[in-house]
Amino acid sequence: MTSPLPPQKHSKGQRQALDTLWLTHLTEGGDPGEGDQLANSPSFGIGIAEFNQGKFFEAHESFESAWLDAPYPDCLLGLALAKLGAACANGQRGNLASATKIVGDTLRYLAPLPMVFAGLDCSALRDGLELWTKSPHDQELLIQLVRVITTMSD
Repeated sequence: MTSPLPPQKHSKGQRQALDTLWLTHLTEGGDPGEGDQLANSPSFGIGIAEFNQGKFFEAHESFESAWLDAPYPDCLLGLALAKLGAACANGQRGNLASATKIVGDTLRYLAPLPMVFAGLDCSALRDGLELWTKSPHDQELLIQLVRVITTMSD
């Protein structure tokens, strides 16, 4: 039996605590739904396009806008993708230590989501990110991640 749904709103400075409640809820078998509200967000579609074009900072900003407007649990994927955009932007600038840390955060947010959520293949994305964490100096792997995002949006 799953616990009751965590709240949708958080007090100022308490977003991460609410994120953790939702991540725990989903990990314990809570229904994530389909991610439709996030998938239908114009900012989400723009973020996908920007990410596919290698405009990682811009994608980060678009995904951030999408997750800020999305309800839980949809916003968890938006937040994960915003973090991924930031990680890839850091990787492009050669800041691999920061990119690696942010990818770890991204994986935490992706972990309880189903294989497909908001029309994205979260399973393939998790697999690609796990692979990247094992060899974060591999620029070709970063390009493969972009291909993963591309195939998810088709």
